[in-house]
Amino acid sequence: MKRRTLSILGIYGGVIFTVLVMGFPLYWMVKTSVEPPTRLFSPPYDYFPTVFSLENYRLLLFETYFPTFLKNSLIVGFFCTFLTAVVSSLAGYGLTRFDFGGKKLIARGTLFSYMFPELMLGIPLYIIFDRLGLRNSYVGLIFAHASIGIPLATWTMWQYFQIVPLSLEEAAWVSGASRLRTLREVVLPIAAPGLITVSTFAFAFSWNDYTYAKIFQDDITMFTITTGINSFVERTAVHWGLIQAGATLITIPTLAIIVFLQKQLLESMARGGLK
Repeated sequence: MKRRTLSILGIYGGVIFTVLVMGFPLYWMVKTSVEPPTRLFSPPYDYFPTVFSLENYRLLLFETYFPTFLKNSLIVGFFCTFLTAVVSSLAGYGLTRFDFGGKKLIARGTLFSYMFPELMLGIPLYIIFDRLGLRNSYVGLIFAHASIGIPLATWTMWQYFQIVPLSLEEAAWVSGASRLRTLREVVLPIAAPGLITVSTFAFAFSWNDYTYAKIFQDDITMFTITTGINSFVERTAVHWGLIQAGATLITIPTLAIIVFLQKQLLESMARGGLK
């Protein structure tokens, strides 16, 4: 009994230690963002803020392009997620339900294409987008992000669609439903965990991307949050207060979406189990 108690205490201690180590940078980020700019470089440095100020947030929201950066990232992230989910669902369903030559080779090729570094793909994409006039545009950056997310998402959806019984589709066809309606109303609800997974991945990649945003967008009004916050680092100064305030605000949509999708994922898995 004593050994079991020590084991449990060791597990809880390890969990608490891990949470503290992982959470301390987030805590320090929030702490720094609510301190006056003049306090950031005035020792001694306290672990708990003694003076609170929203000056960093005021400067960030009203005297910089940060609202524009945030809007650009939300637009690109939303449409990249939507495009990735639609294309990967149709492609994964086609690879699962239709027989044609080279099907497995194509399926494996989608995963292989995901292995190329972003910078390697960025060079030809830059030339193509430049000739098509898609640089400094939402469309170009959305397509660039989707080019990374779709291959892995297609592979994921292909795997999920394989566990959906064909008999359910056949029952819907007998009732007069078209293949597209069957996909939308029968197959996708069962494969919802996979769809949520690829949507989360697509949004997270688009939201955190720096490489493509830096390559394709050189107009400050088209910067995303990653390249936008990087603009607060100047040759003669680093605006740490603005950086920490911006990083704090950036985490809010990400955490909200992850919590929402996690809830939807658990509900979808529960519905799938009941079916």
